[in-house]
Amino acid sequence: MTQLTELERAAIDAILAEKPDYLGPLSEQLQSVVVEKRENTGGGFFTTISVSPLAPAAIVSSPLGLNVYVGVDGMDYGLGMLLFFEHGRMSLLEGYSVGGEDTSAIEFGRVAFAITAAPATSRGNVS
Repeated sequence: MTQLTELERAAIDAILAEKPDYLGPLSEQLQSVVVEKRENTGGGFFTTISVSPLAPAAIVSSPLGLNVYVGVDGMDYGLGMLLFFEHGRMSLLEGYSVGGEDTSAIEFGRVAFAITAAPATSRGNVS
């Protein structure tokens, strides 16, 4: 079990900021997040997460993050971000390639990135 990367944490923070009404229970969940599994799919990534069963559940529609994007060094268009829930608890963070770019060679735990509110039309490098 591991902690969130900087990119994962920044993406979740940006997603939660879109829903200030739920920030209390979701912030409590975020304090107990543990990464169960990571997968670079070649078209983005999946990060499977779990939260403490003692953290309060939130009544939210799943997924959240319909307006959160990440400019990623080495990608022209970057990633869209979605946060999924099961039974009111965070369960999966998805980063999907907005422009269909291959992400196989990107190390998402080390890459330079910037959170944005819209997908890039051609971002290039963010560093």
